[in-house]
Amino acid sequence: MRSRLPAKSLKRGLAVWLVGVLSTLLLVDAWYSYRDALAAANQAYDRSLSASLKGIAERIYATDSEVVVDIPYSALELFEAGSSDRVFYSVGHPGDEAITGYEGLPAPASLKPNVAVFYDGTYKGHTLRLGAMLKPLYRTEFPRPVLVILGETTNSRQEVVQTLFFGEVGRKALLIVVALSVALLATRQAVKPVERLGQGIRNRPDDDLTPIQSDDLPREVVPLVDAINLHMDRIERMVEARRRFIADAAHQLRTPLAVLNTQAEYALRQSEVDEMRPAVEAFHNSLGSAIRLTNQLLSLSRAEPVNGLVAPPQTVDLAVVARDTVVELLPLAVRKQIDLGYEGGGDSMATVSGQMVLLREMIANLIDNALRYTPEGGLVTVAVSRREDGVVLIVRDNGPGIPEAQRQNVFLRFFRLETADTLGSGLGLSIVREIVLAHGGEIALDDAAGGGLLVTIRLPAA
Repeated sequence: MRSRLPAKSLKRGLAVWLVGVLSTLLLVDAWYSYRDALAAANQAYDRSLSASLKGIAERIYATDSEVVVDIPYSALELFEAGSSDRVFYSVGHPGDEAITGYEGLPAPASLKPNVAVFYDGTYKGHTLRLGAMLKPLYRTEFPRPVLVILGETTNSRQEVVQTLFFGEVGRKALLIVVALSVALLATRQAVKPVERLGQGIRNRPDDDLTPIQSDDLPREVVPLVDAINLHMDRIERMVEARRRFIADAAHQLRTPLAVLNTQAEYALRQSEVDEMRPAVEAFHNSLGSAIRLTNQLLSLSRAEPVNGLVAPPQTVDLAVVARDTVVELLPLAVRKQIDLGYEGGGDSMATVSGQMVLLREMIANLIDNALRYTPEGGLVTVAVSRREDGVVLIVRDNGPGIPEAQRQNVFLRFFRLETADTLGSGLGLSIVREIVLAHGGEIALDDAAGGGLLVTIRLPAA
């Protein structure tokens, strides 16, 4: 016994998708949030750095003999009490030793006079945010400008960045968690009608095939319910057809089997072969009738439209099938001295879509009925032609025909005309009608010219 694979959970699948997608979006947003927080912190701190840098540059001047650097107190306000940052500065000519400050501070790649430039660098193991400005002295004694560099460590900046970053990411993470919880709760509420639907179907009795009501179900579930109802309707019709077939078979076969049993017992009581022969002949005739009845019941069950076409439909040349069936049934016609013929050539356009076995059964039943009710020396004609409205099959005889008032009743199962003096089961035309309906066609009964019955069947062309 194969183990049943666990069913996939809609809620779990939705949760996995939401967590994966939202987590990815949160990571991408966190990266942008960190960039924005760093840019905001640099913008704020660079303003202070720029003010200090300009304050120092403004207090640099040259005399006839030297360059004077008078660093104002306001430029050193970065050394506030409690600050975790260190400040490094340097003033000197580019490429020479510093006039004052720290030697070897990183210099920018390019400079313009009196324009502050900000950049990142490293000095003695410290990560710095630096600002630099080129200060012209405008003295012929000192034609070279002075480079002012001011840098600070980034501890305070990082603290601000972390505060902004974690605050922003925390709020968005909380929002995602709330959205995910709401989505899962909404999904749980949305699938409750489906769970109730499944429970309701499980609690149904085995023979309850009534349609499922979809009034209180979500619109998205209605197509599923409609499909289930359609399938249950098919099952109900199939079960009803099987039940009807069993009832008909039991009813119709009970009497022939009882007759066979009686005839067999009578034959066994005979001691002489000559006395036994009439009983065996009667037994043989009854057995043939029972076999024919059984075959017709099976054909009727197979031909019912509820079963559909068991195999995929084929392209069938109805003219060829009709001509071959006529040839097969010629011995029956010869036995009654009936002229059985086929009219029509090998019209390759007389093709229909369906099952060859059922179509042959249909034609065979029509011809068999015509041969049974046509008197000796009569005439039965089969014709197939292609018309604008499809393929037409005609079976014409010169028998007694069927009264117009009874033409609909002859399609009922086991119905036989009161005037019928021929042995039969009353299933021939029922089988024909079921096969015609299964192939989407129509059947009509009319009076034949000169007397008799004219059966016309129209089937859609392939």
